[in-house]
Amino acid sequence: MPAPGTDWGALAMTVYRTKLCRFDPIGYNTNMQALPKELIHRILGFVPATFLSDPSSTMTNIHRLRGVCHLWRDIVHTTPSFFSNLHVDFKTRPEIVQECIQRSGQKDLTLYFSLGCEGESELPSYLLMLDLLDDIAPCIPRCKKLFFHASSAFSAALLFMLLNQLNAGSVPLMQFVADNNDVLHLPKIFTAGTSTVQHIVAERCALGVLPSSLTSLELVDTDASLELTATQLRTALSNALALQHLVAHGVSIQDDVGPRVLLPSLTALEISASKIEEVHILKIIELPELEQLILQLDEHELFDFVFKILSHGSKVKRLALAIMASSPGRMRSFFTTVPQLEWLNVSGSDEHMDATLIALLLSYPDLLQSIQRVDFGEKMADGLLASMFHALAERSPSVKVVSPVSDVENGHRQLQCMFLRGGAVVTEQQKVVNGDYWAD
Repeated sequence: MPAPGTDWGALAMTVYRTKLCRFDPIGYNTNMQALPKELIHRILGFVPATFLSDPSSTMTNIHRLRGVCHLWRDIVHTTPSFFSNLHVDFKTRPEIVQECIQRSGQKDLTLYFSLGCEGESELPSYLLMLDLLDDIAPCIPRCKKLFFHASSAFSAALLFMLLNQLNAGSVPLMQFVADNNDVLHLPKIFTAGTSTVQHIVAERCALGVLPSSLTSLELVDTDASLELTATQLRTALSNALALQHLVAHGVSIQDDVGPRVLLPSLTALEISASKIEEVHILKIIELPELEQLILQLDEHELFDFVFKILSHGSKVKRLALAIMASSPGRMRSFFTTVPQLEWLNVSGSDEHMDATLIALLLSYPDLLQSIQRVDFGEKMADGLLASMFHALAERSPSVKVVSPVSDVENGHRQLQCMFLRGGAVVTEQQKVVNGDYWAD
């Protein structure tokens, strides 16, 4: 029996790689057969369903698992989660769909629709999918995630028709992926008042009208060749008044003159950019309730640009920066726009960021008055860490400073936390020794 503290994920991956990826009945380890059924069940539960990168692998893994022996076959057939990911494309056989639906019981489902992505002819594949609708439609109420992969505008249009017939507007999370940077607009089902979609991920896609039920939106890698204009984004966001979380990773937007779109419910914004077109999104949205801001910028000029247009950040309490450090003057001006800041994370920033921040804190006692915690991505010497902490402690009655420390013995990096007790700087380890409880 494995010892307490066993890394179940590592154990499962070892079994999977050695026995499933290269299945050899003769070389099968009989010791695995001697394990209790409950233990094998738990191990098999860690077998990865690499659903996104290789949609067919989930079904392949099912075949591999139940082909090992009668015991494993029984475990797989009586575990609904093994059949909760259903991939539908031109290769899907009706009997496979029916088996997954039957064996998944009442388990939440994840559906993956793919059309035209492997060189197949779109229209015959679409007609094949139509034959599966009668089996799939009754399962939509328990479908929690829907992935939508199209190779062209034509295949996207066909898939949108499928979604309409399935009444898929009730699925909470949808992800749209376009091949070859084609201009794919989100489906018209979202214009219906009955849509309850809450989370949308659009990868290499242009935007249509978003549903009013939307609370989270992720835009990923929208290449400039898509010609996504600010006007299109304004139109898409104008209906998303309930949006709370917005992510824009590498989203190029053609700038134009127009009013900002008010997003009154948005409290969290994440932007990743390497060129100026990828921060234009800030010029077209108004965020009066923004509390959490994450910026990952490859050039310090981009930070300067963001600072100039992000003048409405007075409510920001959590700020994560992964940037090339800007000038101390601009950094100070930026931090003065976030007077309520409580948590600052500079992990991923260049090595000059630490020095810039320390210089600011030593030079301007009025800076970061509300700060509660600062996280550094680079290892800092204990003396420097203590100096940083003392500088912060003068501004806030309760503050933590966190920095990675090398742990050669264990082969990884741990976090060293420093905080104030009775006027003295103590570490996390000292606090634990004294019987206190540590929690982030």
